Amino acid sequence: MPHRYTSPRISFSTILKWQLRKSFQKKEPVASAIAIIRHENLPEGEYLLWTGHASVWLALQQTTIAIDPVLGDIPLYKRHTPLPIPKKQLRADIILLTHAHYDHYDKASVDYLLSKNPGTIIVAPIGFWRYLKGKIPRERCFELEWWESVMIGGVFITLVPAKHWSKRTPFDTNKALWGGYVIQNSDHTIYHSGDTAYGEHFKEIGERFDIDEAFLPIGAYRPEAIMKHNHTNPPEALHAAIDLKAKTLIPIHYGTFVLSDEPINEPREWFDRLVREKSYPFNSRVLQIGEIYRFRGLEQP
Repeated sequence: MPHRYTSPRISFSTILKWQLRKSFQKKEPVASAIAIIRHENLPEGEYLLWTGHASVWLALQQTTIAIDPVLGDIPLYKRHTPLPIPKKQLRADIILLTHAHYDHYDKASVDYLLSKNPGTIIVAPIGFWRYLKGKIPRERCFELEWWESVMIGGVFITLVPAKHWSKRTPFDTNKALWGGYVIQNSDHTIYHSGDTAYGEHFKEIGERFDIDEAFLPIGAYRPEAIMKHNHTNPPEALHAAIDLKAKTLIPIHYGTFVLSDEPINEPREWFDRLVREKSYPFNSRVLQIGEIYRFRGLEQP
């Protein structure tokens, strides 16, 4: 399923050299200084809640939306910052899945949420049904192409382009699409990019939507020869927010899993330094894992 924003394939020799180099390096203990705010229950009212990595929970009016929910470890990677809320307290009316990679579509987490709420609806890129057969009735799974939309419970959801790719097994490369989401109701327009490299799609999205909050990834950027085609680093995320004309940038995709070569805290430190050194035409709002962001500046500590 090739698209204009398909990331180029990285040669096997490049990946093999990276993995061999890593295997000979001394492994240092992972020490995370990412602060966590713990909760016993989901809050009341409207809010954004970052639970680590790319997992975001939204409450818009009476609808709870989980984006790329990952509630624990994933295959081959340990979670280094715990879930900030007991798993049993989490539920979702809608689950948005950006693409099939294991750190974004965690099968165990999605299955758990479906077991808690059999009425949950899933929205995913076209081709994703291959992974969801037998887990949810077909009529409760909406597959979208880029720029296609669906209205669910007063929330208007649009799949938008991302510069990335899709693979879950050796045999399904780019058989399902990938992307980000713009989520709108009468009061808010929220953008979650999913995984993406920097590209012209940010300007396209910014031309079509008036974005209030933009969740953009800032981690998993080393080694650059591999990661620059698939992820944004902190300066690229800041440029993307300018292209989007977003009112507020909230960085994500760091501080939870060690997927690449940079230290787990480096993306946050780099981002903070850049924001201190220069003014930008938007607000930057760095959240602690588990922090509740209240709309219109009404935030809860």
